[in-house]
Amino acid sequence: MQVAAADTIRKFDAWLEGPASFVGEAVRALNPGKRLTLKLAPDGRSAEIVQRQGSRETALSVPVAAPASGADDADNAGAARLAALARDCAVSVMVPAGWIIERRIELPLEAAGHVDGVVANRLAALSPLPPPDTLSGHRVLDVDRASGRMTVAVAILPKARIRPVLDLVAGAETREVGVQAPLGEGVVTLMPGRAGRAGRHAASKRLLAGLIVLAAVAAVAALAARPLLGGSLEDRRAGLERRADAARATIAEATSPATASTMPEEAALQMKNDAVSALGALDDLAAALPLHAYATEIVLADGLLRVAGRTSDLPDVLTALESSGRFAGSRLIGTAQLSADGVSSDFVVETRPLIRTGGGVR
Repeated sequence: MQVAAADTIRKFDAWLEGPASFVGEAVRALNPGKRLTLKLAPDGRSAEIVQRQGSRETALSVPVAAPASGADDADNAGAARLAALARDCAVSVMVPAGWIIERRIELPLEAAGHVDGVVANRLAALSPLPPPDTLSGHRVLDVDRASGRMTVAVAILPKARIRPVLDLVAGAETREVGVQAPLGEGVVTLMPGRAGRAGRHAASKRLLAGLIVLAAVAAVAALAARPLLGGSLEDRRAGLERRADAARATIAEATSPATASTMPEEAALQMKNDAVSALGALDDLAAALPLHAYATEIVLADGLLRVAGRTSDLPDVLTALESSGRFAGSRLIGTAQLSADGVSSDFVVETRPLIRTGGGVR
């Protein structure tokens, strides 16, 4: 059981490494922090330290030697001082040019996108030491488009030369450590920045683990509280259903046809139903008139609707009124007069709007 639990914890820790690395990179992008450049002397026993924080830059020289019982006090003090300066910094170790084994190779321009792979494949032939015992980097020095060739410089550094310094820096609480070297007129990276003891995402992993645990606890609590909240939700749903039923009943009552319980009420309701609605008549007229006709004057009196207007097809106007089902007895009053444009005619039509009762027509 304990072995299974330990194995689960290790897998969870490995899974957190990816998200923690992303969080760490984002934090470093927002807050680069302090950077320290360690320029080693040719003898490897001293170094010039250049420390940058924002726009501030400080430089000093210290001895570089790992603390040991046989080392003198100056070496031990220098190592301790270096460890203190490198704490929580991104350290870049610049090795002397004399430590570098330089090789140059010619490549076709077509290989420009594959230089990394080509150099890695040729490293065993270029280096006097086995590739696992070296650090290497390369940069393009020259491009000759006329001949279609380019010159690539390869820098090779024996790990044994740099290992004591890396061991010393690794003992400090650094965020990351990288190795660079001068090559030609520029600088080449021999070892990209690797996370140091202070940059191994431990804090990010703890934060992510805490958030995951809190999320799991919150999910379990929500599932446990759901039955307790179920009764309250059911009560609220029942109340909403009752209110909806009452609203539907009110709407049905308001839209049902009016009825009368006594003779006077029935006579009044009949008078109301027999009355012609002016708005209803205008609505029916607007729907019945064809597009080529329009009204200039409308009069509703004694249950008759008189419409004066203009049209290019008078018989079609009378046909449209009669066939609409909303008017009856449509007739022309007087004679139509040809208008000034010589195409349309002015007319006066009289018709009887049918009475609408409860949506029906009678």
